[in-house]
Amino acid sequence: MAFAAPTVDLRRAPAEIDPLVRWLETASDGLVLLASYPREDLRSMVRAVARVVGAHRREYDRRLGKPPVPRERAATWALLRADHAWFGVSVEQFAWFLGIVENEDHGGHRQALGQYGRLLAEALRRHRTLEEAYFQGAP
Repeated sequence: MAFAAPTVDLRRAPAEIDPLVRWLETASDGLVLLASYPREDLRSMVRAVARVVGAHRREYDRRLGKPPVPRERAATWALLRADHAWFGVSVEQFAWFLGIVENEDHGGHRQALGQYGRLLAEALRRHRTLEEAYFQGAP
């Protein structure tokens, strides 16, 4: 039995982080299941992820500010700041996987790009859950 690859318009990325995470996950699932996205659309996807994740990092780094008082929130604060730094590296790695597809476009490389997109989407989802709890005052 064949599975239909989920598809999403890679040229129409959401501008906000939470919808982008869902969009990235769907796009990545499509890549893993060998959806035939044009390479230019893959480039657009990677640029959109870089743009939205970068904007999120800048905005929320400002919102996070200095380490909090009381100190029991400091560990969560430090984790959120570390996540923001790692997401810069993660976006670079995502672009690196795109470069592999650009150099040698075949199903296995597209699936690797999709698998990395899945990992990135899951890391962003976990981060956003923690971030929202932090800003709502949860310890």
